Amino acid sequence: MELRHLRYFIAVAEELNFTRAAKKLHTAQPSLSQQIKDLEDYIGSTLLERNKRRVSLTKAGEVFLQQARIILDNAEKAKKMARKAAQEQIVLTIGFVPSAEVKVLPEVIPVFRLSHPEAKVELISLFNPKQEEELLQGDIDVAFMRLPIKSDYIDFKVILNEPLVVLMPANHRLRYCEKISVEDLHGENFIIPDPTQSGILQQIIENYFNEHNVSPNIIQTANNMLLILNMVSLNLGCAIVPFYITSIMTDAVVCRPLSGYSPTIELIMAWRKDHTSELLSHLIDIVENKYL
Repeated sequence: MELRHLRYFIAVAEELNFTRAAKKLHTAQPSLSQQIKDLEDYIGSTLLERNKRRVSLTKAGEVFLQQARIILDNAEKAKKMARKAAQEQIVLTIGFVPSAEVKVLPEVIPVFRLSHPEAKVELISLFNPKQEEELLQGDIDVAFMRLPIKSDYIDFKVILNEPLVVLMPANHRLRYCEKISVEDLHGENFIIPDPTQSGILQQIIENYFNEHNVSPNIIQTANNMLLILNMVSLNLGCAIVPFYITSIMTDAVVCRPLSGYSPTIELIMAWRKDHTSELLSHLIDIVENKYL
């Protein structure tokens, strides 16, 4: 019995029609019928009842169908895992949020490439929730992201603690202030990050305003920092953003630090606890030596 026998049987069992199953499998109907007969001979039991009008599963066929699907699913998983194991020594896939793109990757990737010139580094920009999901699925090896982390299967280290600053249009009334008091933001039109995409950032901003009994006029949520930057440049309102924004902002906006206590946000490096990648281990060492 081979995997093709299972595929043929599943196709017939799902279609309950040899003609349609043969078309689906891109094979001739007589050949398909022979493959099913060979399978039944091997099993020693009739799996399909067929006559001129209909095809139906026997009791044995129903049991076999369930197990055949599991076998094919496991075979596909085994193939993917084997391919990943063969490649993991030469490929490192990194997920990141914009802060890491500006503040971390330019510092650590060149160092990593010097030590591993043979390695292929794949960089994938992902929203925060997607990073944890893809880490758990094994689609990325490491994530530079924001908290929170929900899974117990992921380990992480805090590598940066960025101050938050006020982003405002270049013609804003507060543009001449060296620092911005939180009370000055009361009633101001404000753009905030989407809590479903920004990790803990939105909650930090909300808590900061609540602690000072300040209520800005929230006019818009935005699912990424570039959109916030563009909205502020269009004079739609102000925003509180991580300091890295100063590296990419245009002349249409200005940034000012907050006076007094200034909230901060952590950038973390996260990976699966059960990882076996030597490339990832070396990247972790590089980041720790650079930032910790």
